[in-house]
Amino acid sequence: MKRILTLSCLLLSLTATLAADSGHKIKIILIGDSTTQDRTGWGLGFKQFVDTNRAECINLAMGGRSSMSFMKEGRWTNALALKGDYYLIQFGHNNEPGKPGRSTDMPTFVSDMTKYVDDALAIGAKPILVTPLTRRQWDKENPGKIKSSLEPYAEEVRKIAQAKHVPLVDLHARSIELCEKLGREKCYEFSPTKIVDGTNTTYDGTHLQGIGRVLFAQLVVNELRKVAPELSPVLLAEPRDKNPKLAEDRFDAIVSNDVSANYTNLQAAINAAPDNGSAPFRISIKPGIYQGQFIIPKEKHNIQFLGEDATNTIITYDLNVRETNATSIPRFLGIGMIVLGDDFRAEKITFQNTSGDHGQALALRIDGDRAILKNCRMLGWQDTLRVDNGRDYFTNCYIEGRVDFIYGDATAVFDRCEIHSKNGGHVTAANTPKDHPFGFVFLNCKLTGDANPWNTNSVTPMADLGRPWRPYASVTYLNCELGAHIKPEGWNNWRNPTNELTARYAEYKSTGPGANPDQRFKWTKQLTQEEAAKITLDSVLGGNDHWNPTK
Repeated sequence: MKRILTLSCLLLSLTATLAADSGHKIKIILIGDSTTQDRTGWGLGFKQFVDTNRAECINLAMGGRSSMSFMKEGRWTNALALKGDYYLIQFGHNNEPGKPGRSTDMPTFVSDMTKYVDDALAIGAKPILVTPLTRRQWDKENPGKIKSSLEPYAEEVRKIAQAKHVPLVDLHARSIELCEKLGREKCYEFSPTKIVDGTNTTYDGTHLQGIGRVLFAQLVVNELRKVAPELSPVLLAEPRDKNPKLAEDRFDAIVSNDVSANYTNLQAAINAAPDNGSAPFRISIKPGIYQGQFIIPKEKHNIQFLGEDATNTIITYDLNVRETNATSIPRFLGIGMIVLGDDFRAEKITFQNTSGDHGQALALRIDGDRAILKNCRMLGWQDTLRVDNGRDYFTNCYIEGRVDFIYGDATAVFDRCEIHSKNGGHVTAANTPKDHPFGFVFLNCKLTGDANPWNTNSVTPMADLGRPWRPYASVTYLNCELGAHIKPEGWNNWRNPTNELTARYAEYKSTGPGANPDQRFKWTKQLTQEEAAKITLDSVLGGNDHWNPTK
């Protein structure tokens, strides 16, 4: 048997060498859980050792998957369809008890791992089993030693490799040796942090970051040279980068519904930000729906929500101000996202309240100063967006609602935004203090509306540009395109003629079918070119600190 295996290895080595020399790239496919992924495991580090002129490495590992769930989701079928030459297969972490939909008993784990081997062999590929990367579980009774809960899974993988005569990378044993050599404190250097019980920060003893990606990949490479020597020609002696970076490394926290993320709860990521931080705390929010009420406390400054696509990255809430549940914040009923801290920034995020057209239901409330929202969407009906106290800048955003869906006492600029009225109503309800020269300023915006009424028995829905929540409301539209849904008279006095003496409502060069300067109420204003020229980002938002949101 040994002679046959030796001959087989020689033939595979010759085949690999000939394939590389002939210009055919050897295809190595990584299969596993988050500890094999690029971001949270050794996958990215392994790629640093692959000679890309002679081989390619495709990492199909997926966080939160067990040997069973990876198959059930069709991921293994898709992996086989790629016709890889080698499949490195590592599972065990998510087979452990306590993981609904993923945990398995040991016989199922053995059956799964055996199937991975058989299926790979059936397509002419070479499976290489990898025992699970150790959890850095330090033994309380024997300091300096690791007592890994994954040893039973590693032992079963060793048995399968021996029975099936396939190569084995004993990463479990090698990673324990490395961690014990480095010691607990050194291991912290490549251990991500995570939140426990919503508030306490601790080290993640399972996943990898930074230099850890290459350190543990080196162990895999060293083992491969021994058990699959035919791969040696395509494995570099040194990594191209000893500390490879991912684009995601620039974030301080990553929130995802995938269990492999360092945060699956948005509030926990917010809580992880330092109090009164002077540097941006960047939170990457992966595509998904995040249901609930979230708050950025007043002491949390410089928090940034950074999405990838506003259409599928959604922070949503479903209660209005008259509805509560066990998690409602009493002071902020009916509000999905509450921002009390200064210097908040959001990009490519949707904030929505789905309670419906039956009362005040806020998607977003901002009380802090110097907030910036770029390429975001705010969706609701009544009171969709409330901005109070500070200065806010919205650019290339989409905001929709029906009644007073942009309101508050803040000074805010809406730059090149689409403002959509659902079934008529009132666009704004400003509460501008008397001593503030500006309230809401809309620059080069497009106002759109529903063409048909939601109630088929109603007339065409019409909206006004705003009504004064308080007497000195200030709202200005400059160079905006107004749809046919805007009433000819343009504005509303909120059933109080005395508001006409104090409200500061103005337009400059409105266009579109809703632009009717001659039919506007006489108590509103059409600005001259000279007056309009004085309304700039600096004059509106600059303030004593000369804030410029575009820099």
